[in-house]
Amino acid sequence: MEEFDVVDELSREQAAPREDRPVPCEFVCGVAGSGKTYQVQKAVEDDPAYGALCATTGIASVNLGTITLHSLLRYSTTDVLRDSWLQGKLVRVLHALGRRVRRLIIDECSMASATQLDLIHRAVREVNRFNDMEQPLGITLVGDFLQLAPVKEPWVFTAECWGEFAANTTKLTKVWRQDNAEFLAALNLVRAGKGAEGASVLSALGVRWNTVTDIEFDGTTILPKNDAVSRFNQMALDRIHGEEFTVTSRRWGAQQPEWGMNQRTKEWGIPQATRLKVGAYVMILSNAQDFHYVNGDCGHIEGFDAEEQMVSVKLVRNGQVVELPKVVRGVEWSEKPDSYSGSLTIPKSEDDGAYIPRQHYRGRVKRYVLGQIEYIPLRLAYASTVHKSQSLTLDRTQIDYRDYFFSSPGMLYVALSRCRTLEGLRLVGQSGTFASRCTVDERVRGWI
Repeated sequence: MEEFDVVDELSREQAAPREDRPVPCEFVCGVAGSGKTYQVQKAVEDDPAYGALCATTGIASVNLGTITLHSLLRYSTTDVLRDSWLQGKLVRVLHALGRRVRRLIIDECSMASATQLDLIHRAVREVNRFNDMEQPLGITLVGDFLQLAPVKEPWVFTAECWGEFAANTTKLTKVWRQDNAEFLAALNLVRAGKGAEGASVLSALGVRWNTVTDIEFDGTTILPKNDAVSRFNQMALDRIHGEEFTVTSRRWGAQQPEWGMNQRTKEWGIPQATRLKVGAYVMILSNAQDFHYVNGDCGHIEGFDAEEQMVSVKLVRNGQVVELPKVVRGVEWSEKPDSYSGSLTIPKSEDDGAYIPRQHYRGRVKRYVLGQIEYIPLRLAYASTVHKSQSLTLDRTQIDYRDYFFSSPGMLYVALSRCRTLEGLRLVGQSGTFASRCTVDERVRGWI
C-alpha cells in the first residue's frame, strides 16, 4: 500500500504545458469469478510501475490487501474531492502518482461515483499536460455492474467521460471460480434477474429449500446485517473445544482509515485483537507469494505458534496445511514529506517490508515509511455479510436470503456467486422468496 507525495509547488519545467493528450481509459468487466481482479493484480505484481491498485470500499481494500481510492487520492466525500480539484491538490496528488505508475486502477467500480470519476478524469487530463510526464497517466476501471451498486451516488457509467471507457472495454467471459456448467447457468439467470428460472434450475440440480439456518454449518453463512454476523461467529466459536488463543495487531504512526474502526458500524477494518481457537473455521485475507493459499481461502485452524506468531490452517479446498505469518502494510511516500524525521540508513536486511516502529526509508524500493500495521490476515469465517464477502471465493456457503435486505439489486447474485461449487451451497428460504429477492437495476441490463 503506497501513498504518493503531494508536491506543493511544481517547478517551471514540470508545470510547463505540453499539448493536450487524451487520458488512456479502460474498462475491464465480466461476470463474478471471471478473474477481473486477478488479472490486474497479476499485472501489478509482475510490474509495479504498471499501476496503483485501489478499491472503492474499505472492506474490498482489506480483502484485496490494497488501499481505498479515497485514501490514495486523499479525500473523504464528493464535496471534499471537488474542493481538492478546485484548489489544485488533486492534480498534485495524481501528478506524483503519475511519475511512479502508468495507470490508476479502481477495482469494484460498480460502487464508484460518476461525479467523482469526472473530477478524477479532469485532474488526470491536467496532469498529462505536464512537461515531465513522459507518458500519459491512464485510468482502468474493474468491475461488474450487475453486482453491488453505489451508495447514494450516481452510477459511474453516467459520468461525462464514460464514453472513453466504453470505447475501450475488455469483457472477460471464462469463469474460473465455478466449473459446473449447470450451476453457472443458474448463476447467469440470477445475474439477469430471472429468479424463478434460476430457482427452477437449482431445484433440478437437487438444491434443497431449507426453512431454518443450520447453526452448525461447516462453512460460511451469509447474513444481512453486521450484528447478526457477529452473533453467529461468536456462537460458533463458543462451540469449539480446542485451545484458545488471541492474535493481535500492532500499529504505529500514520494509518489508513480502512484499518481502523468504522464509526458508522463500530467495526474494525483490522481488529486490534481477535480471539480464536484450534479447530475454528477461518478465512485467509492475503495471497501467498507462490499462491499456495489465496485471498478468500477457508480452512480450520490446526495450531498456533505463539513465539513465531504464526497460525497453521488446513485448507478446505485441498486439505493442505499452510503456515500463515503476520504481514506488514505501510503508509509509504515516494518523495520525502515535510513530516518525515526518520533515518535514511535502515539496514538492507530490514528493507523488505519489515515492521520497524519508527519513521524510516526503504532504500530498496525508495520509499519513506510514515506508519505501519502488522497483523495476521485472517478472520472467523462462520458468517459474513454480502459486502464483506465482496471479491472472495468461498468453499462452502449458506445463504439466508429471507430478509428483505436481499431484495437490493444484485445482492442475491453476489452472495450466490461467492460459492465455488454447487455441493458446497446451502440455501435458507423458499423458492418463491428466492425468486422475489432476485432483482436487477434496469439501468444495468445492457451489461448482462
